[in-house]
Amino acid sequence: MFGRAFKNAKNDFWVSIQVLLVATFILALIFYFVEHTAQPEEYKNPWDAFVWAITRYIGDPGHFAGKGPITLTGRYIDTFIGILKILIFAVPAGLVANGFRKAMEDDKRKRQLIIYSERLRKAFRRKQCRYTRYKVVPRFVSIVDIEATQRMTTKDILDTVDFCKDFRLRNLASTQSLSEHPQDRLIVEHFSLEGQTSYGCKIDRGSNVTIVSTSSVSEAGIGNFAYYLALYGGFNYISKEFEQNPDEPRSYYLISDEHAEPQLEDFLRDLKSLTRGEDKWAVMMLSASGADEPQHPTQFHFVHQVQKKLELQSTTTIQEEKFNEMYRALSKILEDEFQLKSDLDELYLPVGKKNITMQIGGGKECNAFTLRTAFCVTEWDDRHIAIARQMAEAINLHIGTGQAIEEDKAWKVSSIGF
Repeated sequence: MFGRAFKNAKNDFWVSIQVLLVATFILALIFYFVEHTAQPEEYKNPWDAFVWAITRYIGDPGHFAGKGPITLTGRYIDTFIGILKILIFAVPAGLVANGFRKAMEDDKRKRQLIIYSERLRKAFRRKQCRYTRYKVVPRFVSIVDIEATQRMTTKDILDTVDFCKDFRLRNLASTQSLSEHPQDRLIVEHFSLEGQTSYGCKIDRGSNVTIVSTSSVSEAGIGNFAYYLALYGGFNYISKEFEQNPDEPRSYYLISDEHAEPQLEDFLRDLKSLTRGEDKWAVMMLSASGADEPQHPTQFHFVHQVQKKLELQSTTTIQEEKFNEMYRALSKILEDEFQLKSDLDELYLPVGKKNITMQIGGGKECNAFTLRTAFCVTEWDDRHIAIARQMAEAINLHIGTGQAIEEDKAWKVSSIGF
C-alpha cells in the first residue's frame, strides 16, 4: 500500500521538491547579496549562503553555516526559509497521504468492478433460439437494458467494460448505411476467451476446417457469428479479439510489413499450424460493408480470385471442384431456407499480395477463401443461429468430414456467457 501510495504521488512529490529547491536557491542568492555587504568574512560567495540555507533545514549538525543574518532583509529571508522547512515535511506528507487515499479508493473501486463484472455477465445469460432451440449468448446487450436490469450506471458499465477483457463497446450505427438514417446506440459485446492468446482466441478441435475471424475486434457481430459457425461444425476457430493500439484499430485481413507486431506473428503462426496441407481449409469471416448492403441484392459474398498481376494461380483454393460444390450447395440452402442470396467474386476485388489468404498459402499450401456476410445477417437477423447451423452443415459435408453433424447436448444448456 505504501509503495502504491508513493507511486501515485511520485510526480507531485518530485515537482514539489523542485519548487522547494528553486525557492531555496533564489532566497539564498538574495541572502548572499544583503549579508555579504554586512558580513563579508562570513559570506564570501553565494555558495556560503546556499550552505547556510540548507543547514537551516537540517539543523546544521556539522557546524558549516555562518553566524546568521544581521540585516533586516536577511532576517526576513531566514523567516521564509523557516516556513519552507515546515513545508519540506508537510508537503510530502500530504502528498503521500493523498496517495494513500487514492490507493484505498482504487482498491474500493476494484472491488466494486469485480461485483459489476458479475452483474454484466448475468446480462449475457444464454437465450434460446426459437428456430434451433439452442441456447446462445446474445450478440449484444444495450447500455439501457443493462442499466435497467443490473442496476448499473452508464459510468459503471463503461468502467466495467474497461476492467474486463471479455467485453467491449460498440455503436450499432456503424452497422447501418446512411440511407437508413442510423441513430447512435451504444451496446456491449461479450466474446469468448476460450483458448486465450496474445491476440484473442484459438480453439483447435482437430478439424481440417478453420473458421478465421480477423476483425472481431473492429467489426460488430462477426465474431459471435463466426464462433457459433465453428462450434456447430466442430471446426477450429481463431479470432482477433484484442487491440494493441485502440487509437488505430486494425484488421488482420490485410497484412503489411510496416505494421508487424508480435501479436500478428503469433496469429499467423497459429493459423498456419492449423491449416497446413492440401486438404486443409481456412474460411476468412468478415462483415460486408454496411454502405453497400441496401443497394446490393446479395448478403453473402464469397471471394477467392487472385489478382492477375501476381502471376499466380487464379484462385486461393487448391481443391477447386470441392469449393465450387460447396458454394453451390451453400448458396442454394441460404436462398431456399432463408431467402438470402450469395455471389462469387463479384462485389469485392480479387485478393492481393497483402491479403491473409495469400499469406497462409495462396492456393499452394492450403485452401483459403473469404466469406463476407452482411450486417443485416450477423447483427440484425434473429435467424442468425439457424443460418450458422445450416452453413456449418453444408461446409462440413463438402469440405469437412463429409458426414452429417451430430447435435451436442451442451448446445441446449442454459448458462451465462460462453
